[in-house]
Amino acid sequence: MGYTFSLLSDVGAATIRRYDLLHPHAGPKHEDISRPAEFYVDQNGIVRWVNLTDNLAVRARPEQALSAIDAARQGGK
Repeated sequence: MGYTFSLLSDVGAATIRRYDLLHPHAGPKHEDISRPAEFYVDQNGIVRWVNLTDNLAVRARPEQALSAIDAARQGGK
């Protein structure tokens, strides 16, 4: 399809479980799904900011994520 990046398929939910993102029975047919989440991981692989929710319709707004990244960068100096 012309994508220039890798896509992850987590059929067995191993990655979802590893990061404690499993939302049991929350899917449309009561199947297990991933919780909505955003992460800021710095260049050293350290998680500096996490936004998690149990509401499928809720995500961090772009300005929230950018503000969190700026704050993490300033605190890391």
